[in-house]
Amino acid sequence: MRYHLRGVTQYKLRLGGRTLFLHPGQYEIGRMPDCWLTLDDDLVSRYHARLLVSQDGVVLEDLGSRNGTFVNGERLEGRRQLSDGDKVRIGREILVLIGGDDATHEDVEADLRRTLAPGEDAQFPVLIAQLFHKSLRVGRIKEAERYAEALARQIAAVEIPADHPTARAFVDCVLALAERTHDGVWIDRLFTIHAKQRWLLSQADLDRVRAALDRIPRVPGTGLRSYERTLRTLGQEAGTVPPELEAAVSELADAYAG
Repeated sequence: MRYHLRGVTQYKLRLGGRTLFLHPGQYEIGRMPDCWLTLDDDLVSRYHARLLVSQDGVVLEDLGSRNGTFVNGERLEGRRQLSDGDKVRIGREILVLIGGDDATHEDVEADLRRTLAPGEDAQFPVLIAQLFHKSLRVGRIKEAERYAEALARQIAAVEIPADHPTARAFVDCVLALAERTHDGVWIDRLFTIHAKQRWLLSQADLDRVRAALDRIPRVPGTGLRSYERTLRTLGQEAGTVPPELEAAVSELADAYAG
């Protein structure tokens, strides 16, 4: 069943074969991993442009980029209101605005899931994971943390399987940070996401958690306890939780939960 959300106008960006939904808000585009849309292009500035989305329309703003932002072939100076069908060139990429129709719940749900469809965005988490490990190797911890946060943001709003490339990249990155920094906040982040996504922690990841906790006295936050409750619920609902996993997480929560 399709039904319209009254008073909500739907705007989208088409980028190659992808269609990205634009909710009201601000969206930065650039090379940095904390941008809403990260473009791996040497012609794109770190923070290149910004989209301002409201019920009144979509405004594009150039953020002082080195190579410019172009709308329908004309270089943008400052800000410009976009219209349905406008073509925006940033670096080598062409983005097309689609807008003006009423949004439906089905449209929103489909778009959120499409942003992380299996294999579709596989290059993004792989690239971010590579940058993360490069930063970690040279001791740029804060930079590595920003890459890990970028992966966390990508999975925060949608439900994805534990074997999705973004999920695996995120788990590997937060465990690597916990091992390197001996900071329990990354263990908390790991369990918080597992609880939210209702993932089962693999034996290999559990072993890494235990090894990291040898040098971490306490884990702040509520992630461990939250995951303990999630496993209990999953076990009652579907009976799919290995008893040894539930017991191991309960043991960790009793020993390390802040």
